[in-house]
Amino acid sequence: MAGFSTPVFAEAAAPAADAAAPAATGDAPADTLSEIVVTASTGTKSKLDSSVSISSVDSAVIANFRPMSEGDLLRLLPGLQPNISGPGGNGNFAVRGLPVATGGATFVQLQEDGLPTVLYGDMQFGNNDYWTKSSPMDQRVDAIRGGTAATLASQAPGAVINYISKTDRSEGGYIQVERNLTYDYTKASFRFSGGLDDKTYFNIGGFYDVGHGPWHAGYNLSNSYLIKGNITREFDDNRGFFRLYFKAQDTQEPNTQGGIVCGNLSGGKVSGLSACPGFDPRRASNFSVFNTNINYVDFNSGGLASTPLNGITTNSKSLQAQLHYKFDNGITVDNNARYTSMHGGFSSNFLSVAPLSGLIGSTKNGGVVARAVYSAGPNAGKDVAEAFYNNNVSVYTRIRDVGSFVNDMKLNWQGDLGGSVKANLTAGWFYMNQKIAMDWHPNQFNASLTPAASPIDLLDSSGHLLSANGFTGYNNNWGGCCARTYDYTFTDNAPYADLIFDVGKFELDASVRHDINHGSGSGINANDANGNAVTHFITTNAVNPVTGNSQAVSLPYYLPDGARENINYSKSLTSWSVGASFKPVDNLNLFVRASKGTRFNADRMTFNGYFNNDGTLNAKGEAAVADNVYQYEIGLKNRGNIGAARYTVELTAYHSHFNITTYELSQTICPIVTGSPTTFTCIVSDKYKTTGAEFYGTVSLGGFSLLANMTYNKAKKQPSNPGAVFSRSNNIPDLSYTFAANYDVNDMIGLGANITGVTSTLDGAGNEWPGGSVVGANIKVRPIKNLELGVNVVNLFNKLTALGPAGTDYSAGGGRFVGGISPALGRNVNASVRFSF
Repeated sequence: MAGFSTPVFAEAAAPAADAAAPAATGDAPADTLSEIVVTASTGTKSKLDSSVSISSVDSAVIANFRPMSEGDLLRLLPGLQPNISGPGGNGNFAVRGLPVATGGATFVQLQEDGLPTVLYGDMQFGNNDYWTKSSPMDQRVDAIRGGTAATLASQAPGAVINYISKTDRSEGGYIQVERNLTYDYTKASFRFSGGLDDKTYFNIGGFYDVGHGPWHAGYNLSNSYLIKGNITREFDDNRGFFRLYFKAQDTQEPNTQGGIVCGNLSGGKVSGLSACPGFDPRRASNFSVFNTNINYVDFNSGGLASTPLNGITTNSKSLQAQLHYKFDNGITVDNNARYTSMHGGFSSNFLSVAPLSGLIGSTKNGGVVARAVYSAGPNAGKDVAEAFYNNNVSVYTRIRDVGSFVNDMKLNWQGDLGGSVKANLTAGWFYMNQKIAMDWHPNQFNASLTPAASPIDLLDSSGHLLSANGFTGYNNNWGGCCARTYDYTFTDNAPYADLIFDVGKFELDASVRHDINHGSGSGINANDANGNAVTHFITTNAVNPVTGNSQAVSLPYYLPDGARENINYSKSLTSWSVGASFKPVDNLNLFVRASKGTRFNADRMTFNGYFNNDGTLNAKGEAAVADNVYQYEIGLKNRGNIGAARYTVELTAYHSHFNITTYELSQTICPIVTGSPTTFTCIVSDKYKTTGAEFYGTVSLGGFSLLANMTYNKAKKQPSNPGAVFSRSNNIPDLSYTFAANYDVNDMIGLGANITGVTSTLDGAGNEWPGGSVVGANIKVRPIKNLELGVNVVNLFNKLTALGPAGTDYSAGGGRFVGGISPALGRNVNASVRFSF
């Protein structure tokens, strides 16, 4: 609050805005307000002087916080509401109350060194956090919310998150080995920098990790490496530089499959959450040595195939070239280009519960279920003794190609217009070609809920199998909609311009962007939108776990053999942003801004009746192809001193509203279609609005430092059904917050603690779930020069806390229920050794 009470004092005590702020020492958060804004900006203004909301967190703070996923990392930055996602990704990232109506990051773009890794943050089975991983090469992570994110980036009206690599000239580096003491996980990482001559230097770093992972799988779920680097050649006379970036990434990491909790539900309020008997979601999951593969019917051969149950896999190789050159006449040219070859896979069993009593006596594959038995594990062949079982999908998606080419070119001119008026004009052109080619295999599957999850096989009264290794069908969990294969190409051409007038203490900034989005390609699913009965059956030999004998089992499956859907359309829309700022004193900036941003739907448009036969958009498609977001902001930035303590403050209040039309296939969002208990697909078409404020601040005093961020939202949603009114949005907390403090006792010992949490949220059914928080701690000891020993504890108090979406799966009566949850991991301790050179 010092920023509100002492701006005049800050003017006298703090250095001028254009002076370099002192670098942070130890693990203190750096004062980054003097840094030039390079994320979704013209690259000509410092953070303090710009009229946008942008915050940064550096690598030292990230390391102490020890995020388990990219979603966890984003909790260090204001305005963002990420859910729990796991190391592999698949997180949902809301921003400023702009919710994730379906999945992924609808309004948030993740970038690496100024360019997006994928054009669309909510690709089905391809969210942007699959492909972007924090690494030793990250110098800091920037987050710009609203403002010029709408005009100086594509597909990101909510926020742009930019992972910025270390590119400076330095000598030396480090190697580090860390080992988790709570679960099986080991990681080795390094970074090395050096000069080749007086104009050329390089940075390189990466990691390799391996282990069973935080859910105690019993086999290696984590098995990844990532290498990133860059080499820079500076031009003579300080005219700029040419830089090459490269990355090679091959990752296999688990995603959060979901968990269950038991609790009380009364009057629409959830309370008394606890682990259900036999399943603690802080430790347990569907990853198990008794369940290590997913079976499916291959689209090419039509035969039965198998793939490891290993979460999310990525394979990426990229080469990026960046040119920055200053001419004599005030003109600067920047060009940033990247080619990426990228593919991967999604192999996971999701989790939801149903009573076992409902399974016994039901009809499956032409027979009546008389017994449900464990298919594997120490109880193989015995009747399932649990009251509930997991009946959610076992899905394998082969991500054949999500490669891309992207180029962002811009020219900037700065000059005097006479008097005290200065002008800053930027014009640019953004181009990106994004491939999206995938095969979906969503299989019907049953499993137990114990920590060592076992497939469940079904038998009729004669003892004959009605399933095979837990599978009751292939490619058919969501009906005929979703045994699909497709190959699309989406391109975005976007000319843009930004004009800044600087008149002493006042500044006016206006920018515009015109996105020309084009989609082409085709796809096939199993049948048309009306749904047709299964006509394919495959006979396979499976071991009857009761008798131990092999038995032929006939199971249904879908193939993508319906009518081909072609797309071939273009759509153009314009975004704009206008801002103004006033600096009454050197280190206080007040700003206002209004923006309209656009994001286009891509693969979520397909198979939903949005296209004519020739691939052009029909009337429904024209309405659904893009979403417009309107945002209005007022804020301040301030830094200064209070006594010997130094602080920075960033505060923004905002209001935004938008409509969205998109496609979803999740049971947690869409109601079950009448008469089809395995069909959850639907069209989401709602209106949203939100009012809130975000705060980001740092304090440093001697060896002590504190980072704090808080985001307050009043987010509301109006469903499209007749008579609906605005009411509180689901899955958006009123308040989310993170505090991280560190104290260097002396040169030998450093201590730290952090807390992150949310207040209550609503689930999709309108029930209110309690908020919660997670506490972390760390200690570092440097016994000799260049050697550091560290211990980091996540979820110190082992709290069972829902930091992401939750929902009620089953009512057990008497106010008790079983619910689905994405909880924070249980307490885990990580030890590390680092040698610097």
